[in-house]
Amino acid sequence: MSSIAAVTPALAADPVDGARTSGDAMFPNVGNGGYDALDYDIDLAWTPDAVQTGSVVAGSIVATSTMTARAAEPLRSFSLDFEGLVVDSVTVDGTPAAWLRETDAGAIRHKLVVTPSIPVSGEFRVTVAYHGVPQAHIDADGSYEGWNATTDGATMLGQPVGNMTGFPHNNTPGDKATYSISLDVPTTLSDATGAGAAPAAAVSNGELLSKTPSTDGTRTTWAWQQTKQMASELLIISIGRYDVIESSVTLTDGSTIPAWSFVDSTSTTANKATVTTAVSQLGPFIRNLESVYGPYPGRSAGVVVDRVPRGINYALETQDRSFFPTRIGLSTLVHELAHQWYGNNVSPTTWTDIWIAEGMATWSESYYAGSDGFGTGTPSREAQFDAWNRTPAGDDRWTIAPGAQTDSASLYDYQTYDRSAQFWAALRVAIGDDAFFPVVTQWQLRNAGTSRTGADLLALAEELSGRDLQAFYRDWILDADKPAWPDQFTLALTTTATVPLERGGAASYTLTAENTGLVPLASSTATLDVRGILDRASIDQTTLPAGVTLTGDVLVWTVPATDPGRTATTTFAATVADDASGGALTTEAAASLGGTCASCSSTLAVQEYPVDAQAPIITGDTAAGATLTATTPGWTDGTSFAYSWAVDGTPIPDAMTPTFTIPAAAVGRTVTVTVTGSLAGYVAQSRTSAPFGPVIAAIVPSPSPSASGAAVVSPPRGQLGATGSEAPIAAIMWALAALVGGSVLSMAAMRRRRGARRVESV
Repeated sequence: MSSIAAVTPALAADPVDGARTSGDAMFPNVGNGGYDALDYDIDLAWTPDAVQTGSVVAGSIVATSTMTARAAEPLRSFSLDFEGLVVDSVTVDGTPAAWLRETDAGAIRHKLVVTPSIPVSGEFRVTVAYHGVPQAHIDADGSYEGWNATTDGATMLGQPVGNMTGFPHNNTPGDKATYSISLDVPTTLSDATGAGAAPAAAVSNGELLSKTPSTDGTRTTWAWQQTKQMASELLIISIGRYDVIESSVTLTDGSTIPAWSFVDSTSTTANKATVTTAVSQLGPFIRNLESVYGPYPGRSAGVVVDRVPRGINYALETQDRSFFPTRIGLSTLVHELAHQWYGNNVSPTTWTDIWIAEGMATWSESYYAGSDGFGTGTPSREAQFDAWNRTPAGDDRWTIAPGAQTDSASLYDYQTYDRSAQFWAALRVAIGDDAFFPVVTQWQLRNAGTSRTGADLLALAEELSGRDLQAFYRDWILDADKPAWPDQFTLALTTTATVPLERGGAASYTLTAENTGLVPLASSTATLDVRGILDRASIDQTTLPAGVTLTGDVLVWTVPATDPGRTATTTFAATVADDASGGALTTEAAASLGGTCASCSSTLAVQEYPVDAQAPIITGDTAAGATLTATTPGWTDGTSFAYSWAVDGTPIPDAMTPTFTIPAAAVGRTVTVTVTGSLAGYVAQSRTSAPFGPVIAAIVPSPSPSASGAAVVSPPRGQLGATGSEAPIAAIMWALAALVGGSVLSMAAMRRRRGARRVESV
């Protein structure tokens, strides 16, 4: 009888409700979880009211937005961020879905919670149809974002969370997606008073695919496509009377990308001229920035300059074509172009880490204008140091740590721009240009199209610099006080010695640290790995100067306080060991943060002495067929030997081991052995033994007799007449042989046996 064990089928994971937050400390009720947004398809029609009464144009939208996403696990519900407007319908994969709104404006909570008819798993699509009058979102700091009416249209700007006033989405920089944006707007527009009718444009991100007029020509649909990953706050929708400037930008690799730029048609002639100048500089600016950050990450470029309400008092790095209120400055253009890499190509995971991008973009302004970059102005190091130096330690601006901030009301304050720009300048001082610029570039190349954290940046900087930056990072990014400006110095190691160094000889090592920085040296050290010295020499710790310590095989010099432009020096000595021979005393110095090495390695040759040697000794029997052994007393410990055996001075082929079997042909001759001793760092030596021998013939024993019956022993002929001392010996041997039934050696054989001697050749 057989039995089959029952198998319980694996059960699919139970559906869950997607999180209604992304876990952002700055905006705890914004962003969502449980899915990854892949693409947004926004189809929006905007129409101004027939009658205008205010100073800005009143209008409304009718729109449909589809989000394609992927659920990490089955979701029975999920949420999107959506502020204001009226939801008409929601479908999931084409099937109507239940939905509800959860709103708490004070807590910045605006949720559209969707419950599909069946749980979603893997890739799914949610389509929301909506309409209404979109509203501005007012930040905690009082600035305007989201959908803002202008004097001749509307502009939607998202940073940090305002784009939820225009379309439902996962409103976090940690969830990037691609976009298709279709904007149906009037072909011409007037201002809010009904005057100044002029051609209208609808601006967005990516590449302009088409402009399609309606049948009657009164409306035009502008189709834009963003194929690069983009964080939702970087989406721009701007509608108004624009002069459109179409151009192209040649990149460093010789390829070209299209550029679409837009300037408010009612701008002054002077403002339009600055825009024209800025557009003409897009190519040179981008190519210069490519040399710092790597290949331009977008597929198009341009600028948008619009007349907007005073609440929008900021330029913004909207992806591909940055936004500028009213006018454009070249320094600000550099800032926003730098954001195309820092902030757009690589975005923060949460808003706390906005400092990475804003700090870099602010630093880029000083670097671009400075003589160390592309200009002739104050070098960026000095410019950022001056900003650090003129802000007292007790100033409240130091009390917010960039990487630990949680209050969105202060998101765009000193710590995000100025202190973070100083961080980048200080990092350059701390790790040097050879590591700093690879960090800046690799941050882009490795993380393109993703969102990353400050911890990720720290790990990259440590990897590429080979430095421990934990304390530096904490001081600048996590501590709520004024950070220390790093030391900067050039370290050099020089030696004084007569080479090659003899046993008992001394080598003198001198370390110098030249302060090349902007503050007195306060925490600088030089570290030497002295294993390569101590292998053949010694360092007397009792003679080490103040500030120099030796622990094991590591020597550390604590550089004394040294003013900028001054040099500190220290010297120590090493004495070559009495048994040293060959090789070299080697060491290399390493500087602490902020230090670079001018010449930090030393190699001093040590005199090579011959290995101690004596003639080898042969031991064994002199008879042919015997095995001889060569011994090597009196040689330096550790010596390796090669052997060569000879008979009467003629080397024997292949006889190259410590033992040698005497051949029959060597009878009557002598044997010698030559050994060559080798030891690293020593001169090899060869010695030959004294002659061993002469060699005698091999001893062949007589065959044993056999007999039957009673043994009768009689001496063989020739032995019966033995006389002298041999007679009694022979008689005894024969007697013993008779007792044991053995054989008897002849006297001649006895003589041969007695003639074979065990000797040592010395």
